[in-house]
Amino acid sequence: MAKSSGPKNAGAKAPRRRRGFLFWFTLLLLVLAAVAFHRAILTSLGEMLVAQDKLEKCDADLVLSGEDGDGLRTRKAVDLYKEGWVKKVVLSGARETFGHYETDFAAPLALSLGVPPRDLIVIPSRARSTQEEAIAVQPDLQRAGIHSLILVTSNFHSSRARRYFRRLYGDRMKIIVAPADNEFFHPDSWWQTREGMKYFLWEFTKYVTSYFS
Repeated sequence: MAKSSGPKNAGAKAPRRRRGFLFWFTLLLLVLAAVAFHRAILTSLGEMLVAQDKLEKCDADLVLSGEDGDGLRTRKAVDLYKEGWVKKVVLSGARETFGHYETDFAAPLALSLGVPPRDLIVIPSRARSTQEEAIAVQPDLQRAGIHSLILVTSNFHSSRARRYFRRLYGDRMKIIVAPADNEFFHPDSWWQTREGMKYFLWEFTKYVTSYFS
C-alpha cells in the first residue's frame, strides 16, 4: 500500500510560504517607503551638490567658467561687489568655440552692470576642468594681492568647486562659496525635468570622482 504524503508535504510547504510572505511583505514596505520619502531622498542628493558658506568680506570674488543662462554667475558676482562684500571682481573664462573666451562676454556684462574697469580682473585660460581652472588663475590672484576669495559658480557646481580650490590653495587663500541660481537645477525638484536630471547626473558623477582625483 502506498504511503500518504499529504500532511507531511503540507508541513514542509508551510515554512516556505511564510518565507515567501515575509519577502514580499518586506519588499512592499520598501516600495512604500521609497514612494513616501522619495522627495526627501532625492532632495538630499541634490543638496549634496550645493555649498553655501556664510558671507564674509573678502578681497575679491571669482566667477568660474561655465556660465548658464543670461550670465547668472557674473550677475551674482556683481551683486556681491555692489553689496560691499568684495573689492574686486575676477572673471575666469575658458576658451570656447570659434576661438572666443567666455570672458569676452562676461567682462562687457560686468562693466555694463556697473563694475568700474579698475576693479575688474579678467583671466582668460585654456583650462578644461575645475581643477585646471584653479591652477590657472592662481598666479594672477597672487599678483593682484588677493588673499581671500568668494567663489561664484552655479549651485550644482559649488560643492565640488569649493573642494578643489580649498585642496589646492590650502592655507594660502581663504575660500568661501556663494552659489548662483541655475535655471534648470533646483535641489528640491531636479528630478521633475529632463534638464534637471541631466545636470544632476552629470555633476553627481564628477562630484563622486572628485574625491579620487
